[in-house]
Amino acid sequence: MKAVARMEARHLVRSPLLWLGVALAAALTALEMSWFLPALAGDDLLAYTAGGLPLGAGALLAGAWLGLRDRVSGAADLVAVTPTAPWRLWRARLVGVAAAAVGMFAVGFAVALAVSAARGGRGTPDLRLLADGALALVLGGWVGVTVGRLSGSRMVSVLAAPVWLVLWFFVVTGGPGVAGRSLSVQNLAPVLNPQGHSAAYGLLPDPLWPHLGYLLGLTLLVGGLLLVLVSRGSAQRVPLRPLLVVAVTGAVLAGTGGTRLLTLPDVLLVLGPDRASWKPVQGDVYSPEAVSDDPGWSFPADDHARACAGDAALTACVYPGYGQRLARQMHAAMAPVAGVFTGLSGVPTRVRMVPVGNGSCRGIEVQVPEGLVREPAGRSDGNTRHLYIGFYLQCALGLSSVPDDHPVGDARDAVSFWALVASGTIPREELAGIAGTDPLWGPVATAALAMAALPTAQVRADLAPVWERLRAGRLPISELPGQRA
Repeated sequence: MKAVARMEARHLVRSPLLWLGVALAAALTALEMSWFLPALAGDDLLAYTAGGLPLGAGALLAGAWLGLRDRVSGAADLVAVTPTAPWRLWRARLVGVAAAAVGMFAVGFAVALAVSAARGGRGTPDLRLLADGALALVLGGWVGVTVGRLSGSRMVSVLAAPVWLVLWFFVVTGGPGVAGRSLSVQNLAPVLNPQGHSAAYGLLPDPLWPHLGYLLGLTLLVGGLLLVLVSRGSAQRVPLRPLLVVAVTGAVLAGTGGTRLLTLPDVLLVLGPDRASWKPVQGDVYSPEAVSDDPGWSFPADDHARACAGDAALTACVYPGYGQRLARQMHAAMAPVAGVFTGLSGVPTRVRMVPVGNGSCRGIEVQVPEGLVREPAGRSDGNTRHLYIGFYLQCALGLSSVPDDHPVGDARDAVSFWALVASGTIPREELAGIAGTDPLWGPVATAALAMAALPTAQVRADLAPVWERLRAGRLPISELPGQRA
């Protein structure tokens, strides 16, 4: 039977149906990874989510064709009269399907991580994702074998894969909630679609252990069902006692794992290094708005951002999974703007990545939210430089991260515009265009242009006596440097 299992595994690996899933999974994974900053503790999740369902559908198709093969080839009668018990033959085939599925997913997962490392990704990948994705493929392959063996129809077998994808797509994207939770049913899909994730803190919440048990239980049930079906009408029935143990084990694992998955919160916000401060949130996204009700909120020290770059004036630190390259990029973006404020009281001298928020301040520290930096939404203009500079100016000038928390067009906005021009971030012509055409921002842009006409050192010296009033929002524009009396 070992020889049969090896033969079936080799046959399945060469199946064009499985390779169709491989091609789709590779394309989706490459597309997903191109949207995000590289990090092994993050790209592992992208490889799992983008590759799991297409590969599972490919395994289902290939398995269905295997289940059909005896009938299609006319070998069913020959197989029926062989001295080997039918259930033993199909058990070997299931082992072959499992070996091929695990091998294909492992290779794809390893290739994705190798690409991530070549792009500069660092950190430690979660190998539970490898195990979970491999189990999802085994489940898909065994469901396919069962469908092909039961239906005996090529049409049904071909339609099984799109039905599988459509079914799980609607569960993942639009499944109803349980007890007020919108994502709980979605956790029952063969491939998870977790909403909260951090390179430092992992999945938030972490559904992998119960999901592994859930998938293993379903796989055992499907395999046991198939062995019972193929042994019907044969004098050599599948042994009842081992099958009963497998069925009970599968039911317990699937039931306990599924129950645990249904009770998980949608999102778990990390609000500090102490797990007691973590906040369960019900919603569709890992929303930083959940902490923005308090304009003074800041993330406490947690000693996770240890990959640093910078100089004596400004240091940027990120999670090690993103590497020093990201820290250098942050420092390079913020350093020119930080330079124009050198010597003024309370200006930031440190930048630190935190797992949640819209961007906040903690003393002289700028806190950069991991999600806005890594995810595409934070890079909608294709340039993170202005995003980083915005975080710095927010803390340097005492601006709130909450929209509309301060009146548009006060003196802090004028100083912000001046800093962008003085640091070379935007050309003076762009600011002049705003001054001449924008009725809302025009007055502060005009005030910034008057400041930009003066030497930077002079503006800085003139700001020093009124700096605290400026940061408190109590300084009128008329008292800024360069303004006419």
